[in-house]
Amino acid sequence: MELKIDIKSIEWWLWTVTLALLIAAVAGWTPGYLAVIIVSFAQIPYAAVRSRSIVSFASQVRIVYFGDTLFGLWPAARVIVYGALIVGTIMVVLFDHCGISMALARMPWNRGVNPQCKLP
Repeated sequence: MELKIDIKSIEWWLWTVTLALLIAAVAGWTPGYLAVIIVSFAQIPYAAVRSRSIVSFASQVRIVYFGDTLFGLWPAARVIVYGALIVGTIMVVLFDHCGISMALARMPWNRGVNPQCKLP
């Protein structure tokens, strides 16, 4: 895999901030969980506007990610969910590969979609 760090991209910065907040939250900074949820939620309308559709592939990725952040609030699942989000977000930030997008690309309504987290 090749590094794909794009510091000129707003999306890259959004994912990087999300990653930093995830790590801070898991490390013990409790307000980080709310911050992750807020940043994740903010990415949904941003992706919808940029892609001109709330049902676009990029929007779907952000909606699922946001849902995962909410699911992670359940104490029994928190470590597993947020751990998986950290690993997945590292993959997005460093390599532009996203497990959520790869899974969504296999859904019947997304046939032929390029499974990347970048916006058009």
